[in-house]
Amino acid sequence: MTKIRTIIISIASFFVFIASIFAFFLWWHIGGGYIKYAEKTAMPLIVKIENYKEINGKTPDSFVDLGFTPDDFWGGMRTERKGIAYWYEKISDTEYLVYFDLSVGESLYYHSYTKEWDIN
Repeated sequence: MTKIRTIIISIASFFVFIASIFAFFLWWHIGGGYIKYAEKTAMPLIVKIENYKEINGKTPDSFVDLGFTPDDFWGGMRTERKGIAYWYEKISDTEYLVYFDLSVGESLYYHSYTKEWDIN
């Protein structure tokens, strides 16, 4: 009887564990956890860009100007930070975009002129 009870408890614990992982992934992808994490992770990049702009009077041409070693990827400049690939696009000497991909054809953009994130 003790072996059967141990087996039942083990199986139940396994299913609770699997359900917890499934719930986490649902929250992460559907509940906005990934977006919040990526926005928080991007803030040091944005602060570096703003500091560069304040010191040099213009936005950097690429992540290289900020001391990052970006990858040349699909014709654009990106850098990885904590597992997320961020892209940088200089619009003018005062404006820029920082963005990352959410899914195929959908990205989250940080607009320097509005100081807000926007899904596009």
